[in-house]
Amino acid sequence: MTQCSESSLETAACLWEAILALRDRPVTDPDSIGLALCIAKSFEALGTAALRLTVVGWTDAVQAAWRDVENDYPLCFDWDFVPAWIIDHVDWSEPHHPRLIATG
Repeated sequence: MTQCSESSLETAACLWEAILALRDRPVTDPDSIGLALCIAKSFEALGTAALRLTVVGWTDAVQAAWRDVENDYPLCFDWDFVPAWIIDHVDWSEPHHPRLIATG
């Protein structure tokens, strides 16, 4: 097993919690409901275990993005930053392949 830092493990857990919350408890606006449906389609297409491994693979990207803003971000990492990061950086249009949106 690859050794992971406690920080990486926590970030992976926060990512997974955010995915579940975005799927199961969307805010009642059309964009949030649409996102919840897209995430649900990925669960159906890939299965929970495969999707979880995909999401865990985003850990380094989230941590890098957090390092860029952590001193100025007014809200909390787990309940604010991570879900917002998912909304802004993940393309759910292909249920079998949710992927990070390239930023440049």
